Amino acid sequence: RVAYANANYDHVVGWRTSSIRRQYELPKSNLLVRDEKYPHIVYVEPEASVDIHNNASSIVGKQASDLEEEMIQGLTQVPWERVDVSFHKSSQRYVAHNTIQVKSYWLNSDGADVVLHMMDNFLL
Repeated sequence: RVAYANANYDHVVGWRTSSIRRQYELPKSNLLVRDEKYPHIVYVEPEASVDIHNNASSIVGKQASDLEEEMIQGLTQVPWERVDVSFHKSSQRYVAHNTIQVKSYWLNSDGADVVLHMMDNFLL
């Protein structure tokens, strides 16, 4: 499993949510490095092994932060490779949510290197 996440300028889904991390798990800005081949890929966190355990619980009466933590716990029961993307220097940064998907090439073409990264790293 791979989660591609915009590190900034995504006004639809935040970095923490899209990368399935808690706030303190986000990489520090000094770790973000651009890749020559994929200029908008700034950080790749390899898939980590996890201990799978089932903690079934009720969601009735829980606060949003509790629900978020429960969601993260559920999703992280399986390993994820996380790829962080930044369109910080792109003129298309304000539409980062669509640019990472190259939803429309003429409007989101800067995300093409992200799609190429997906293709180059796709494993069966």
